[in-house]
Amino acid sequence: MAYEVNAYGATPKVRNPLGVIGLTLITLGIYGIVWYYKVNKELKDFGRVYKDQELADSNPTNSVLALIPGFILIIPPIVSYYRFIGRVRKVERIGQSELTSGWLVLVLYLVIGIAVPAYVQSGLNDLWRRYPRLPEGATAPVIEPTPTSPAPGQEELATAPPPNPGDTAQS
Repeated sequence: MAYEVNAYGATPKVRNPLGVIGLTLITLGIYGIVWYYKVNKELKDFGRVYKDQELADSNPTNSVLALIPGFILIIPPIVSYYRFIGRVRKVERIGQSELTSGWLVLVLYLVIGIAVPAYVQSGLNDLWRRYPRLPEGATAPVIEPTPTSPAPGQEELATAPPPNPGDTAQS
């Protein structure tokens, strides 16, 4: 079951990785494109909240257009996925979470392409679960984090608090 969390104003969604694969198969790939757009938008919103200009300036629509109709030229989807994984890794760095393996994404892309969204979603879920869950239909109020405690309601899940959106930790 998917649900949204409040990442200090951004509202990323925790999704079941197997559900992403299943819906992509059932819809003959359409959900995979929708998923790609939505996750790119979540990364953009997260960058806006955490004041990362590069993430905030990304364009989810252009990312999708690189896949469709860009697949005709072969190169645009590869560049789009490369940049997408870079954005995912940047968000994971900001969130002090384990980084998605770019090499594993490459192997999955070449061998079992449909597994890439599930792998990426699984990694993002690890980060998103550290934030408080939003009630059904609620909007995300901006929560000022405290640097010494985990996000509200997440004390038992997080060993370290989510990063402060004012910090733009780069590594």
